[in-house]
Amino acid sequence: MTRIVPAIVLAVLLWTAPAMAHTLFMTVTDNNDGTITVTGMYSTGAPAAYTEVRLEDALGKVLLKGKTDEFGELAVDKQSAPYTVVLDAGPGHVASAEGPQ
Repeated sequence: MTRIVPAIVLAVLLWTAPAMAHTLFMTVTDNNDGTITVTGMYSTGAPAAYTEVRLEDALGKVLLKGKTDEFGELAVDKQSAPYTVVLDAGPGHVASAEGPQ
């Protein structure tokens, strides 16, 4: 019995580790010069390199589309109307935030 419990715990940790290993995080920085910088990173510490970035209006219309560089960063012009910044690395790996005005 005492060997079964550690084995079960280990199995659960190994089974759930992949689900936690690739959480996508995004920061949006106002550069105070009319631009913003979008930075993406995974929970593993790896940058979200070459990942699609979209600026969308309130109805989901794409206002601007680009990709992050090898460091997971992209600088774009701020929008005058309210918008959402979306970092999209594929199903299950999407982050979004309200864009600064």
